[in-house]
Amino acid sequence: MIHKGRNKGEKTPEIPTIRPPSEWRSILVRLTRGCKWNRCRFCGIYPHLGVPNFSIRSIDEVKHDIDLLHILRPRGETVFFGDADPLEIGVETFCRIAEYLRSTIPVKRLTCYARVSTLLRIGPEAVKDLSRSGLNRVHLGLESGDEQVLQFHRKGQTPGMVAKVADWLKQAGIEVSFYVLLGLGGQDRWREHIAGTFNLINQTEPDFVRIRRLWLYGDGSGLPGTECPLWKEIRGGSFNPQCPEGTVQELHFLLDGLAELKTFFACDHENNYVRVAGMLKSDRQEMLAEVESFLTLSLLERNAHYTAVGSRI
Repeated sequence: MIHKGRNKGEKTPEIPTIRPPSEWRSILVRLTRGCKWNRCRFCGIYPHLGVPNFSIRSIDEVKHDIDLLHILRPRGETVFFGDADPLEIGVETFCRIAEYLRSTIPVKRLTCYARVSTLLRIGPEAVKDLSRSGLNRVHLGLESGDEQVLQFHRKGQTPGMVAKVADWLKQAGIEVSFYVLLGLGGQDRWREHIAGTFNLINQTEPDFVRIRRLWLYGDGSGLPGTECPLWKEIRGGSFNPQCPEGTVQELHFLLDGLAELKTFFACDHENNYVRVAGMLKSDRQEMLAEVESFLTLSLLERNAHYTAVGSRI
């Protein structure tokens, strides 16, 4: 979900550029601007949305926004810290802000995005500090469990790194929310992409798995802003994009390979062609049946559905 906004004066808090759909009710607090890594071939979304450079806000600016948000949203129960990796503000500063937030607003849940490489760098003791400061949930871009896919897309992480960080978070009592991108392996490596993904999820048993579909914006689409970096590889022939039907087959293959975990699985974004949700432990077979039911529709019906859904962030 996109939120564009800049300070228009002292009475207007600065809003993160993007937040997860699951945080739609949350108070949004911006700690950093943009993405410091900003190299992923499938992304480039912050420059596309007008935030080409990474920067860190001061602790006074953030505290001032929290004071304003306390007035604007006095009944808010959940808070999301942005942008892409707010831990880049520094663990000590992050914890001070989290503690100030909880002393100002009686929130029940505090969440944020985080890069796996950042968490790996700060280490398990710092992760425990984050938990003690009041961080309850971390949204991690798993994207794929296949090392070759991750390397091609310049994600800056490996499946082993994800497994280690997920364990640290769980040991600290912080919920883990994985994001998976259907289509990330293209038509040539989709089976390896999905098999690696369900193997890693089965190994780590995160609290949430949230499904997205690769969004190839730009390249004559009429949308303002820079194009998705992956278009360069597509035009050069090193990436063959997955077709709409292929992403539904990927969803089926993923669900079929997942164990009955204590994990909430959700296609909770409008760009998913088939939107299923439920606990893997109790609802996996029902979700599989729903995907299979869609695939029994006529080709004409399926193609009309793909066109109607389209692509969006």
